[in-house]
Amino acid sequence: MKKKIVFVGAGKVAWHLSHILRNKEYLICGVSSKKKSSAKTLASRFNANFTTKPEVIVKDTDIIFITTPDSEIEKVVKNLCTKKVLRKKQLVIHTSGLLGTKILDCVKKFGSYALSMHPAFSFSSRSYKKNELSGVWFVLDGAPEAIKMGERIVRSFGGKSLVLESGKKPLYHLALVFASNFFVGLENMAIDLLLKCGIKKKDAAKLIKPLVEVTEKNIWERGTHKALTGPVERGDIETMKKHLVLLSKHKRSFKKTYKELSKHLMSMVEKRGEIEREKIELMKEF
Repeated sequence: MKKKIVFVGAGKVAWHLSHILRNKEYLICGVSSKKKSSAKTLASRFNANFTTKPEVIVKDTDIIFITTPDSEIEKVVKNLCTKKVLRKKQLVIHTSGLLGTKILDCVKKFGSYALSMHPAFSFSSRSYKKNELSGVWFVLDGAPEAIKMGERIVRSFGGKSLVLESGKKPLYHLALVFASNFFVGLENMAIDLLLKCGIKKKDAAKLIKPLVEVTEKNIWERGTHKALTGPVERGDIETMKKHLVLLSKHKRSFKKTYKELSKHLMSMVEKRGEIEREKIELMKEF
């Protein structure tokens, strides 16, 4: 018999997870959202119930996915506990990257299991692909019984599981922000500078695409230290000086970012031991 799932929150994460879990060993039977129209739109994809009141649809389900913004999770959980609609062996999951399972503590008094399950993946829109989560890592936090159930869910769509204690989750989430969100910001900064060269926006993105792709390829194949190229890696102080002058003239707000990132790259180069100590010290003066 298929496990019954409801989603509390009808945003991008809910859209992706619900569509990927359907037709496997799980049945999407309900969606709740603060906006009734959002709940209805997602629920209609599965002929499921929809509501603005999650306590109405969770009673007869096996798994409750809370896919709301982090700031809403505690409110949702407290409401479910106050309404006393949870039951024994029900699995309550939140998908926050920052929060652990402590925020779900009240569900345990009903005999429900608490699990934090966060994908190391980016959902930038509601558009999804059938096998997009195959090979994607999911970080799990919870009691052994909850972890076991979470691992089964992750395996159902070909994902991989990593168990991480609650106290380490904020640092883990910060790492993903650097890996994904700040990466997007840096590419946007690069495009901004190309626009100042008179290059059209659509061409600017195309121009940097091969560079970004080969850099990523080198990171995965050779590691970050060996993938590094450019003026810092060469110890090219004169080029770095010219860059700072250009930023003072064209994009002063980028100057601090350039300096801070260059300092980090210097520490990487220093560990490689391929540049004279004098050059390293001169670069550190920027």
